[in-house]
Amino acid sequence: MTDEGKRTYWDAETYDKIGTPMRGWSRQVIEDLELKGDEVVLDAGCGSGSVTLDLWEKVKDGKIYALDSSVDMINKLRSTLDERGITNIIPMQADLTRFTLNEQVDVVFSNAVFHWIPDDNALFGTLARATKPGGRLRAQCGGRDNNKKLMAATREVEKREPYSQYLASRVDTRKYRSETQAVEALQRNGWKNAKARVFPSAVEFPDVDSAVLYLKTIILQQQSSALPGEMGEQFLRDVIDEVIMVNGPPFVADYVRLDMWAER
Repeated sequence: MTDEGKRTYWDAETYDKIGTPMRGWSRQVIEDLELKGDEVVLDAGCGSGSVTLDLWEKVKDGKIYALDSSVDMINKLRSTLDERGITNIIPMQADLTRFTLNEQVDVVFSNAVFHWIPDDNALFGTLARATKPGGRLRAQCGGRDNNKKLMAATREVEKREPYSQYLASRVDTRKYRSETQAVEALQRNGWKNAKARVFPSAVEFPDVDSAVLYLKTIILQQQSSALPGEMGEQFLRDVIDEVIMVNGPPFVADYVRLDMWAER
């Protein structure tokens, strides 16, 4: 995923199976790029590679550098590429705030990643240096007020025993930018014609078990992995109950997405 992948374990197999909302959002972003098919593209935060393969369908005559800081994610992608005999996707285990490619790219693509990286200048500056003059950036991630209701419930449950003794010192470094913050950060780091928009995109789940697995793997991965034994799953169920108690059923992950466009 990102630098977060160095501090927490990302289960690539499970992520690949349940990342359905992210993949749906990413396909819209890929379509918006209107790729010709021969571009050199950077997939900034490629995860397990399922979205990278969607992107590859649009640039089979080009090349994709697929970067992620999680070793497990990159190994999963390498295995998939070997099985399918794909040679024009280059997987790289790297931090998005400090990496070097053999060439500059035509397009930077990213989905559901930038909110994990709070350092605007390191992120957008590094991406700008990796992009050709006239190249494009098209990204989507969590935006201002992303999962606001869910995270309010999470903080409430974190205060309770026995969870508080394990989670009291936890620091959430995710940065959910506003439209203005995103545009200013892009422009400050060498991007021009920057645009951004925030929009709600809530996600419902078919049952509680599905919601628990999703929270455990993606949204509340840090909390659940910090708790011993079965306490992690119970914590997630308590968060779900808290969301429903405060906001009413059904349980919803109240996602807010941030779209970004820019040019070099």
